Amino acid sequence: MTHKGLIIKHLVFTGPNVEPASLDFQPGTNLIYGASNTGKSFTLKSLDFMLGGSKPLSDFKERKGYEGIWLGFSLEGIGDFTLFRAISGGQYELYNGLIYSAQIEQKIRILSPKHDSKTDTNLSQFLLKYLKLSGKFVANNAVGEKHSLSFRDLAEILLVDETSIYIDRSPIESGNPVNRTKERSVFRFLLTGADDSAIVANVKESTFKTSKAAMLEVIEEMISDVELKLAENYPNVDNLPAQIELLDEKFKQIQAELKLVQEPILKLVEEKRLLSVQIPRISTRLEEVQLHIERFKQLEEVYLSDIERLRALDEASFILSFGSELDCPLCGTPIEMQKHAYSLENIKKISHASLVEIEKIEHQRSDLVATVNNLKYERDKLKSTLPDLKERLATVEQNIVSLTPDVNKSHLELNEIIKARDYARQGVFLLEKREELFLKRKELKNLKKPSNANNPKLILPADESHEFCKIVSEVLKRWEFPGDCDVSFDYDKYDLRIDGKLRIDNGKGVRAVTHAAFKVALLLFCRDRGLPHPGFVVLDTPLLTYRDPMKDTKLGDLTEDEKELSKTSLKERFFEHLASIHHLGQFIILENVDPPENIENLAHVHLFSGNIEEGRYGLFPVHTNS
Repeated sequence: MTHKGLIIKHLVFTGPNVEPASLDFQPGTNLIYGASNTGKSFTLKSLDFMLGGSKPLSDFKERKGYEGIWLGFSLEGIGDFTLFRAISGGQYELYNGLIYSAQIEQKIRILSPKHDSKTDTNLSQFLLKYLKLSGKFVANNAVGEKHSLSFRDLAEILLVDETSIYIDRSPIESGNPVNRTKERSVFRFLLTGADDSAIVANVKESTFKTSKAAMLEVIEEMISDVELKLAENYPNVDNLPAQIELLDEKFKQIQAELKLVQEPILKLVEEKRLLSVQIPRISTRLEEVQLHIERFKQLEEVYLSDIERLRALDEASFILSFGSELDCPLCGTPIEMQKHAYSLENIKKISHASLVEIEKIEHQRSDLVATVNNLKYERDKLKSTLPDLKERLATVEQNIVSLTPDVNKSHLELNEIIKARDYARQGVFLLEKREELFLKRKELKNLKKPSNANNPKLILPADESHEFCKIVSEVLKRWEFPGDCDVSFDYDKYDLRIDGKLRIDNGKGVRAVTHAAFKVALLLFCRDRGLPHPGFVVLDTPLLTYRDPMKDTKLGDLTEDEKELSKTSLKERFFEHLASIHHLGQFIILENVDPPENIENLAHVHLFSGNIEEGRYGLFPVHTNS
């Protein structure tokens, strides 16, 4: 069977006064490995950026002077194309053929990075139409609200960065609870080929309007809070990126001077930087959670007020109906001579309607209470975490002082620069948060009420999940993963159980390998059943188990299960297996560890040496001041 798929051919960075920095790729397995901080992870970020990503690319010295990116790719059965995009972002230019730099060839069209299912003038629709995925819908939440499938929904599964590959969550989830239902819907669609277009959402109009108004009010208050912080602490936000750039350069200069005498404290300084970023973020999240709790408390008061009013109406109906068949207590008029504007039957209907509405509101209030309880749990967890982080930060600072009794002026300048840089980065974080809130507000204002119906059953069919787990098991066995490789699906975590143990309960290195197996198996599953799949997977450090803890201290020592795995030949079997399925898809592997000795026979290889005198230094050439 002929499978439609996208094959990445090259990634080229260009600028007017710099030599092009390019990477070429082949169908099948590609490996980029070598020293740290040479651009491997930036390669993945650049691929994501060129496939519709909106997150700005980080800036650093080697990247200076480069202004555009060229992504060459093949659409099997159609031909070669090239996308160009400015590093600063914006729209794409699409060219016929494989283009490496600005040439005479005329572009075919301009493509927007924003998905729009109603037009083919955006990158997402261009790729989805080719993959026969255009016009598909996936559910956003439990009540069945949905949106058209975008290529970005797939990119979250295809492009696995160095953190996501080992983090303790499902391989198809980003960690954002708001997106969990959507992400699971995308995975369910890939396994079954059936989308959620037939689903009718279950949202009551009054509830929808009330919830929408409450959420808008919360977002408006959050925006006001962020803008107040910016106004008080960052009077000139436009200069923040430039400030960070200057501070980074100064930091590197002083760090080089101190390196010989301060080697022991560099690790402590880095930990302090991470804590200085993490603590404000947790504090900000704690404020957001508290604000949610307060606003939801107001919403509960509205519910209680409505219930009280309806109960009063029910009691009044009862009193009226109680005396409806008696002679008038005021004038003595017999019952058969009395005339009423409302009959007893109407009064009973009003009473019944009040009770029904009370039940509905109580159900809504029950959901609200559950949500508030979850928020309170998160708040308490954040409150318990924050003191430990602050205490750890204080300990790190104390250790730095104790280890540098002969600290000089340069060391004092370094601390000041770190503080200033962290302060500027917090300002950039606030700017990004504000833009995110603006986007959420816009999306919420444009949100339309779906038709009423029962909540849909967004369940992954047992047959498909069982067959998928069999493919994962086969992959692990081919890699000679330790154990029986008995794989089952955990519907609660939407993750795998391997030999009875939940995948996320393993060490980081084992999680990375099994995450990679999950993504490779997903491609094989789709290919075997003729289901649509973009046909490529990019994995950053899947062989994390084979790391040297002395060189990569941030990930800690190897756990017992990692030690057991590191003693196997999985590294060799991993590449051998990928080479054997090269005809089914493209695999781009980014690694820090040394590959097998015969890797040249198994993959198309790029080595980033990190040494300007030894082969290729990294993604970008290093310019010397000669």
